[in-house]
Amino acid sequence: MEQEVRSMTRNPQERRSPEQIRAGNKRLGLILLAIVAVFFMAAVVNQFLLSRG
Repeated sequence: MEQEVRSMTRNPQERRSPEQIRAGNKRLGLILLAIVAVFFMAAVVNQFLLSRG
């Protein structure tokens, strides 16, 4: 298992099981969602502060 993870970065052509791919996609999606959520929150808070001042 450890060797599989290590060789994954060197050899991207190595076949991955659909479960691994799905897990990776889910993790990527969650990270993207978190970034978008933080950005959105910052914009809303910024707008709120600007409208108050």
